[in-house]
Amino acid sequence: MSQGPEERDFDRSPQAVGDGPWWRELTRYHWWVLIVATLGWLFDGMDQRIFILARTPALRDLLPEAAEAQLAAYGGYATALFIVGWATGGLIFGVMGDRWGRTRTMMATILIYSAFTGLSALAHGWWDFCLYRFLCGMGIGGEYAAGVALVAEVMPSRARPYALGSLQALGAIGNITGSALSLLIGPQASIAGYAGWRALFLVGVLPALLVVVIRSRLREPESWLRAAGRLIDPARGGIPDDELHRQLGDLREIAFDRRWRYHTIIGMILGVTGQAGLWGIGFWSPELIRSALLEQRRGELEFRSQLPGPDGAAVRIAPRDLDELARSAAAGPDSIEARALAARWRRENDTYVGWGTVLQDVAGMMGIFAFTLLTARVGRRRAFAVSFLLALGATLLTFGCLSTAADIFWMVPMLGFATSSVYGGFAIYFPELYPTRLRSTGTGFCYNVARYLTALGPLTLGKLTVLFGAMGYAVPLRPAAICVAMIYLVGVGTVPFAPETKGKPLPE
Repeated sequence: MSQGPEERDFDRSPQAVGDGPWWRELTRYHWWVLIVATLGWLFDGMDQRIFILARTPALRDLLPEAAEAQLAAYGGYATALFIVGWATGGLIFGVMGDRWGRTRTMMATILIYSAFTGLSALAHGWWDFCLYRFLCGMGIGGEYAAGVALVAEVMPSRARPYALGSLQALGAIGNITGSALSLLIGPQASIAGYAGWRALFLVGVLPALLVVVIRSRLREPESWLRAAGRLIDPARGGIPDDELHRQLGDLREIAFDRRWRYHTIIGMILGVTGQAGLWGIGFWSPELIRSALLEQRRGELEFRSQLPGPDGAAVRIAPRDLDELARSAAAGPDSIEARALAARWRRENDTYVGWGTVLQDVAGMMGIFAFTLLTARVGRRRAFAVSFLLALGATLLTFGCLSTAADIFWMVPMLGFATSSVYGGFAIYFPELYPTRLRSTGTGFCYNVARYLTALGPLTLGKLTVLFGAMGYAVPLRPAAICVAMIYLVGVGTVPFAPETKGKPLPE
């Protein structure tokens, strides 16, 4: 297959260092690869945010008999299954990315997560909803490993960390898009008799159109073509195709080679720490906002709870959701006042949650860019340590102190900046740990297979929320999140043992 001048130019010597800004080294094809890979990850982020925002409203509709405290546990189960699917897809499609090719794997995984995001809108019960989220997670996990490996191999050496950091950071635009969509389509709203959360999931079908773009323009990196035996690498003396193919994506080599096994263990611990912090805590900001607003309203209406109800008995505020609180504050469960109050609070909640997560995602994107700049100056290890400590502090402050609507507009962005920043390190660091033949597989292990352990984060949070609720905490999510936040100390303790890759060429 012939290549144009832009495509022939994208493999450069790792030792070549240009003058001026890093982006001056990029050709048109470099930019095209970066844009398409970023769009793939951007749509991943949009799906994640839609799920986070729609999770509790969907479960409330699908589990109408569940108590409010139980919904946190069910939300933990649904999130854990989504993450396990992500991990499974990262393992399977990470290997496929090395054996089948980066671009073909990207096309397959984008189709998978688009299809099952759309099917989530058609869920009729708890189990089929979780099944769709599991399968959607498989597509997201596989797309990330293939996309990151593609960008790492195409970019010039000096531009590589900046390009990978930009890919990770700009992917946050997808999260922002999901939050913005929730402002237009409230997850708790009703649109022509159709639940708002269902309409949000239907929007997630659109990324499938990106496959057409990928198929028309992207080519496999020359380094992968050489490793696959489709091009003869003179430096290796023309190793036969069958021997090279046995080396592509070889899980045994990662497991038994001492160097790659050590790199994998370090990468997985770092990955578990950052992902458990984000998925087990940071992505529960919608529930925190709703709980804080509910607590605030409960306090404002407390005096009304002492008034006698229609039957003469005192009204006790122990709501399952906003409808119950509205009924406690009104003359009766069927009153016009109760229905109007519940509807107004739901609209306000959707607005506060939507804007809160928009700010969280914008700040998260800035945090990833900040990590990229920091790691270029101080190295990978120090940047990881700083990021983990910031995330721990931001989590303790936000979940411990957020109590009013005004707090949302500065605490939630701070949380987003700190908990998302480490993801810039994942995109830069993980591909630098492996040679070409194992790059997609190794990245899939570190970023995605670590999610099997990461799934314990939301499960633990859900269980702790039920436990603290039984102990009488008004907002049990607060102490539960603070307990889970201690995972960041594991990451800080691992950093000294991580290999430093700053300024070094990719292993070959």
